[in-house]
Amino acid sequence: MGTTCCCCVDFFSSMEAADWIALFGVVVNAALAYWIVRTIQNKLTNKRVLKDHFIEEIKEIRNEYRAYLSALYSNNTHSHLAIPWFKLMNIKVGDLISIIHTKYRVDKDKLKPYQIELRDLITDNEDFKNQYKNSEKTVFSEASRTKLIKFQQSHNQLFNEIIITINDAQ
Repeated sequence: MGTTCCCCVDFFSSMEAADWIALFGVVVNAALAYWIVRTIQNKLTNKRVLKDHFIEEIKEIRNEYRAYLSALYSNNTHSHLAIPWFKLMNIKVGDLISIIHTKYRVDKDKLKPYQIELRDLITDNEDFKNQYKNSEKTVFSEASRTKLIKFQQSHNQLFNEIIITINDAQ
């Protein structure tokens, strides 16, 4: 045990100034490399967490639209609930799209079909209008349901396009 300590002392005592500078340079470079890796890793992790948060928000909005359309298909909603529901969804979508437009350059009008076309498709529907006047449950005809299904088929991919845009953003 005593010989190991003596070897270390002999090694360090025999080092010249250039050796000390080189050793100091290695230690400083190692510390700097560690700091850089930690900093970059933290930034990447923070960016990923933020992206994941916004992706989950988009998925939640998609699920709310799906649930509402499902309730319409199965005649489990009341006509007077439609307009307040669309107002609430427009607020949610508007707030989220505004943020992700600024952060990830998502098109501000990407979900306009759900905000405007779907609302108009439902509230301008004759079945809906008649039931709204009489304060009844919303019951759509087969033709109206077909229009809703076609709407969903042609616009469902918009949510995935937003998710892809967020995920691909730097």
